[in-house]
Amino acid sequence: MRNVFLGIILLLSFAVHSQKPIGEDPPFVQVISRVTKKAIMLRWAVTTPVAWKRANKYGFTIERKTIVRAGEILKNEEVKKITPTPMLPKPLAAWEEFAGKNDYAAIAAQAIYGDGFDVELSEGGTDIMGIVNLSQALEQRFSFALYAADQDFEVATYSGLAYVDTDVKSGEKYLYTIKTAIPEEKMVVAQGGVYLGLSDYIELPKPRDFVGIFKDKSVLLSWNFTSLADFYNSYIIERSEDNGTTFNPVSDIPVINMGEKEEKTTDRMFYIDSLPQNNKEYQYRIKGISPFGEKSPSSKIVSGVAKKAMLYNPAIKKAELQPDNSTAVITWEFPQEGLESLSHFELNRSDTAKDRYQVVVPNISKTTRSLKFKNLNAINYFKITAVGVDGTKRMSFPQMVQPIDDTPPATPFGLTGVVDSTGVVQLQWNANAEPDFLGYRVFRANIENEEFTQITFSTIPQNRITDTVNIKTLNSKIYYKVQAFDNRYNPSGFSDVVMLKKPDLIPPTKPVFTSFAADDGVIALEWITSSSADAVKTLVYRKEKGKKIPWQLLAETDFPQNQFKDATAVPALTYLYTLVTVDESGLESEPVTPLTISLPDNKSKPEIDRFAAVVNREEKHITLHWKYKAQPVKEFLLYKAEEGKQPTRYKVFSNTKNRFVDHQLTVNTKYTYLLQAVFDSRAKSPIKKIEVEY
Repeated sequence: MRNVFLGIILLLSFAVHSQKPIGEDPPFVQVISRVTKKAIMLRWAVTTPVAWKRANKYGFTIERKTIVRAGEILKNEEVKKITPTPMLPKPLAAWEEFAGKNDYAAIAAQAIYGDGFDVELSEGGTDIMGIVNLSQALEQRFSFALYAADQDFEVATYSGLAYVDTDVKSGEKYLYTIKTAIPEEKMVVAQGGVYLGLSDYIELPKPRDFVGIFKDKSVLLSWNFTSLADFYNSYIIERSEDNGTTFNPVSDIPVINMGEKEEKTTDRMFYIDSLPQNNKEYQYRIKGISPFGEKSPSSKIVSGVAKKAMLYNPAIKKAELQPDNSTAVITWEFPQEGLESLSHFELNRSDTAKDRYQVVVPNISKTTRSLKFKNLNAINYFKITAVGVDGTKRMSFPQMVQPIDDTPPATPFGLTGVVDSTGVVQLQWNANAEPDFLGYRVFRANIENEEFTQITFSTIPQNRITDTVNIKTLNSKIYYKVQAFDNRYNPSGFSDVVMLKKPDLIPPTKPVFTSFAADDGVIALEWITSSSADAVKTLVYRKEKGKKIPWQLLAETDFPQNQFKDATAVPALTYLYTLVTVDESGLESEPVTPLTISLPDNKSKPEIDRFAAVVNREEKHITLHWKYKAQPVKEFLLYKAEEGKQPTRYKVFSNTKNRFVDHQLTVNTKYTYLLQAVFDSRAKSPIKKIEVEY
């Protein structure tokens, strides 16, 4: 047994190289188990090549502790040494006959006892060791020995890596501990173990998700192996050619996962089986094989019929528009040698050359090479599809047919929009329904009568758009309109222009007080209204000076009103008056600086006792003199007017003054003089009036 030559083609892809790199991690014993109805099966292995080599020399020991009996944990554990002497691989002579009839036994025996380890393929003679690119012979032996043991439980038993415990009872649970007998001074290998009993028995599950895809004299079989990886490491594939009466394996050896990697890209295994002939039904099923040599129940049966593949493409020779402008005649050709695999043709149409083709004429006879298609769209791309007897399809290159079209789409309508506080504009309108509709272009203007600018770089298919405008500009409105286009770029008319108001974030300017008067129980205010174009009203507020009370709204005056009379003021009280402007958006200006006004109590003051005038034409003046006894007078107000004119304030005199000489006169003029006393409380006396001819 110096060299073993195997004729196992599947080993070409045997993924020894896909194992994790053998490093310097401490070795340990790894144990798996399987419970049958009457026995407990154990499988184990060490994790490094050196530990494996020494374990082959010193063997393994198995110890069993009974932990539970009849549902109760035993106070005193029962310990049984299953292997009084270490378990070793069977001697070389015992392998001779077994290796002659079992390829896996030959691999394991060569790995354990062979002087050399040259495992070659029967086809081509390529060295497997070169394929897996493992440099050290010990690692090669270790990898192949464990692989062979995984594929055949009897090989694992011969290798000293398996044991079946039949001395087990129902209602008991055991802790199995497996150790190497390697002396500690040579190597320390951590022990392994499992805890279980007959109650842990479960039936082997059926392989899952078994499917098959039948092609030309072949079938691709696939199933989920990841979900059952803890149960099975290989599979038997069986085929029936007599409608399921008998099934036979498709290969002499089980199928394993050839390309397993640490980072799996798929959960499925695949197998391609060649079929003797087409047009005949074949049935398949699979069975999993566990590391303990057990076979699973059969999967569901997959059946199908292989058919000759479609290998040829049709070609459209011409696609001609007819005089009615709505019909096309499509003519194509197909190789004569492809008729055997051809089932029928289909006509496909799309609005674009690349995709979205739909079948518009199905089940066209395989002998037909020309047909008419009516009711063309604005743009039509046609393909002829050859459908094979196996269901495969092959398409021709597209041909375009385009009817004459100079009719524009309908003018868009229903344009509406809104501008939010950040300047984002949301526009929408009613969608066009023309079958050859292409899209819209949207236009914008900042002033109603200026030229509109297109804001869409190309036509847009949707009937809505989001735009952004600067809201911090002088113009408070923005204008939009929309135009539609068809696939021939025929333009519609423009939609009605929609005017949108920008959100008003800038408050109006303040009004300005110009004058006030307080007399006869009324306080009269006048002002210049706000200069803001969107200002709509002026609010008049009042509060009593010196008191912590809210401002009282007296009036809301609409533009262009600019005055207000307060008849509710109490004489002798001092008030504060202010104004606020409100614009169309409800924004308010800053209030103006308050006016302080007191309403004098004029009704309780007496008239001036005497007020007279003396004319002196020679010296060109009029002398006024008066007398008033009421106290405490603060000052006297003198008003003057020429005949036919309104009196205006002319002079203000202190309370000690009782005489005035007026030199600002015009000959032959009639003058009116008015005199009024003002008290410390700002109350005023009744006006005393005289008229003088000069």
